Amino acid sequence: MQKRVGVVVVLLLVIAAGIWFTTQSKNTPADNSKESIKIGVASLLTGDFAVVGENIVKTAKLAAADINADGGISGRPIELVIENAGYTSKDGVSALQKLINADGIRYVIGGTSSNGTIAYAPIANQTHTVVLTPVTGGKNVDEAGDYIFRIANADILAGQNLAEAMIRLGYTKAATISEVTDYTTDIQNTFEKTFKEKGGVIVKSERFQPNTTDYRTLITSVRESKPEAILILSQLGTNAAQFIKQSRELGFTPPLFTDFTLAANGDVKRIVGSLDGIYFADPAYDTAGAGSKAFFERYEKEYGGPSPIPFHSASTYDGMMMIASALRAVGDDSTKVQQWLLMNVKNYQGLMGTYSLDAAGNSDLGFTVRVIKGGVPTDISY
Repeated sequence: MQKRVGVVVVLLLVIAAGIWFTTQSKNTPADNSKESIKIGVASLLTGDFAVVGENIVKTAKLAAADINADGGISGRPIELVIENAGYTSKDGVSALQKLINADGIRYVIGGTSSNGTIAYAPIANQTHTVVLTPVTGGKNVDEAGDYIFRIANADILAGQNLAEAMIRLGYTKAATISEVTDYTTDIQNTFEKTFKEKGGVIVKSERFQPNTTDYRTLITSVRESKPEAILILSQLGTNAAQFIKQSRELGFTPPLFTDFTLAANGDVKRIVGSLDGIYFADPAYDTAGAGSKAFFERYEKEYGGPSPIPFHSASTYDGMMMIASALRAVGDDSTKVQQWLLMNVKNYQGLMGTYSLDAAGNSDLGFTVRVIKGGVPTDISY
């Protein structure tokens, strides 16, 4: 009788073990699995400023090639899944939902606009999907939740650095004009706060809707406030370019300060012509390091031209390498990857330079304010 009971127990254990093994095989690849680990890349791939997303995708491909050439993740190759995130909240949410629900992805290099990032942050946090954004972000992005990491530069520092530069150049009366977006409003608010703290006076503070095409009434109002210089901001740079074009047509040409999108977007030059004399916040990244130089030479050789937005390339590459390091350290578990990134990205040496992620997963990188001369961004002589 005891033998029969023993046999039954053994059989039950064997069956239970078989069920457990089958379940694990379905849900978690075995250690020796060669199944790829998918990383999503969600960015702007159509319309105005599509060069942003194209650049990020090209860089991610170079990084994936390097990771796979180095053995992948314990022998498992990295596979990229590309999705167009546009720059609206709706597009950003749709892109992330597709990557998560249709492709089963839990690691994403993503983000084009602050609006899009904020909109899909609850989804990322709820599903424990690690999102590393290689584009700049403001306070809302910084506070978007545990699974949103900003590895590029802080928009708050853009506003601060622009205000400090304007004061140092001797302009103490400023007008600020911003498109109504999370990205631009964050810069405007920080600029105004810093400018006042430095002894400056804001003579006019205005905002316009993204669909605005006629700025003449706004220009007249700003002109009457008699600013010594103007901060003009728009999401992609093109709306600010229309403001500048119409301002020049009306003979109103004060010194202009802006964010990097106006200086980087090729469509802007087609609207306004010369950008000479415009000051802009240029995101800081490592331009002198051997690794950075080698990467950008490789990029140019691979794609037949230089990276159109180098700091996006640098932060995308760094983000891919951070994910790979985390996966190698803790395995294919997004919760553990999130914790690893928070704990271990300190004094990280990458293409962006040497930097750390704070307790909320945000980098501490700022901006250098430059002026365009002869079509070339140039350091300012104070």
